[in-house]
Amino acid sequence: MRVLILHQAEPKMSEWAKNLQGALQNQKCQVNLIDTNYGSAAPISTAPYDLVVVMTTFRGLWRPIIPIAVDELLKRCTRLEGRRGIAIVANRVSAGRALRFLMHLMEVQGMIVEDFATVRSAKELPQLAERFARLGRRD
Repeated sequence: MRVLILHQAEPKMSEWAKNLQGALQNQKCQVNLIDTNYGSAAPISTAPYDLVVVMTTFRGLWRPIIPIAVDELLKRCTRLEGRRGIAIVANRVSAGRALRFLMHLMEVQGMIVEDFATVRSAKELPQLAERFARLGRRD
């Protein structure tokens, strides 16, 4: 199974993405990482991937704001229609609202969000990777 991880170019998210990549590789998955600084306007093809994971943080307490760079990264991706996706947001106050908004951004691009999670620390990622690998193998 091939997995693409799209993440925000922030030190915390980069570390988490690398941890998730390692955990998914332990589950026999091929994983590629792309952050929001990848190329300026080059399109990103998601055709070879079975699963697309989007990881981000957010700002704001009452009305969470997802970074614009994540939305622009999703818009640069091609062939997302019908692609299975997973949304991951850092766990803080109003993480549920941020997660719903991220899932909305993913669904606007045509993705089918099959799983989602709020993550408090990198220690949770191996368990999530196991869950995501089962999801990816299911047809």
